[in-house]
Amino acid sequence: MTVHTKCEGEKTRGEEAMYESERSTAWKTRTQLRSVEKEPLATETKRKILFVVNTVENGGLEKHLIELIRRIRNPAIRLSILCYGPDFYTERLNREKNVCISIRCEREPKSFWGWLQVLRQAQPDVVVFVHGWIWSFPWYVSAAAWMAGVRKRFAIQHLTAPTRRARDQGMSMRSVLRALLGGWTPCLVRFRISSSFFDRTICVSNAVRESLVNSYRFQAKKTITIHNGVSASEFIPCESNRAALRTRFGLGPKEFVLACVARLTAVKGIDILLLAMARVLRDGVGCKCIIVGDGPLRMQLSEQAQALGLGGHVFFVGFQEDVRPYLQGADAFVLTSHAEGLPLSIIEAMACGLPCVVTNAGGNAEAVRHTIHGIVVPPGSVEDVAVAISYLVGHPQECEQMSRSARDRAREMFGIEDNMAEIKRVILS
Repeated sequence: MTVHTKCEGEKTRGEEAMYESERSTAWKTRTQLRSVEKEPLATETKRKILFVVNTVENGGLEKHLIELIRRIRNPAIRLSILCYGPDFYTERLNREKNVCISIRCEREPKSFWGWLQVLRQAQPDVVVFVHGWIWSFPWYVSAAAWMAGVRKRFAIQHLTAPTRRARDQGMSMRSVLRALLGGWTPCLVRFRISSSFFDRTICVSNAVRESLVNSYRFQAKKTITIHNGVSASEFIPCESNRAALRTRFGLGPKEFVLACVARLTAVKGIDILLLAMARVLRDGVGCKCIIVGDGPLRMQLSEQAQALGLGGHVFFVGFQEDVRPYLQGADAFVLTSHAEGLPLSIIEAMACGLPCVVTNAGGNAEAVRHTIHGIVVPPGSVEDVAVAISYLVGHPQECEQMSRSARDRAREMFGIEDNMAEIKRVILS
């Protein structure tokens, strides 16, 4: 994210004085607030934790945060969410009897000083910036939190950070200028500085952590992995839901059904899935696919499906609050994304006993071991996705073995209670 500031020659004397006053006040405030840490709080005993988010789509990140808040709730803790985007939380958390949380939606600050003011006013003891990707917030927010006197500062990173090659390969004018002027190095320096002001950066997969440490030089000792989790008691195989779903869509009990749970955006690669489905059907392999999710590409993808002759074979059902019936009614799961952190949809599908066809993107291959819990394919390869689907359809015994292994792995490695307890321990320590 670019930081827009005036050049020194453009400032008036009045502006110079204003900026100098702000800096002086900020320094004094930071010093005063940090000195109070050693003194007991006489009038306020509750610890204040502020989560900051700015996502525009409802997906795994939002679900992850809600599950975390449910487990952090405590009479001795005051929780709040600051949204710089749509509010995906109020309606869901209002259903919780014992969750008391303040949720505010505001316009995102455009400068360091704006962020400093926001954090001063909030005065949290702990702030957690929840990143959909590395540029979700300006690089300087951690420094602003430190200067505002916030005692503990954390980041949760949900998506692998693009490398220089990935960013520049599009060869846009901006990319060309960045390459010519060496713009990548200042970017790395800024984010490395940013990471130093966080007590911990929590990554949802080893792939996310490795991308931050290796490509962006985050401090390894401050960057940790705590995997996403799933409730193995809620996400389970269910024959009654399987039968009900198949009746609803007019599917026979023996028909092979794929489930895909994803936002309908470019990064999820649903167009690749549709092309693979068309190839599978042309090869005479019987298969149906239910796509659960919504997004800006829904109309475009629906038109693509019709143009490929997939009517009656691919079903778009939109966003669903409860995806379990769709997973429980399927025989396998597929996700053809180009970039990921560690999708909840994959580990939820595994917990429901589904072998998974996934791309080797982000933490997908950490969850799904190739040929053991499913099939891992290269991102963007229509042929490999089609071959993987055809293999599962044509090898029911191997598919059944993958199903059992997938459920065992979800229970053993991705239990939500253990993983959330670890995040809670880090944040509250």
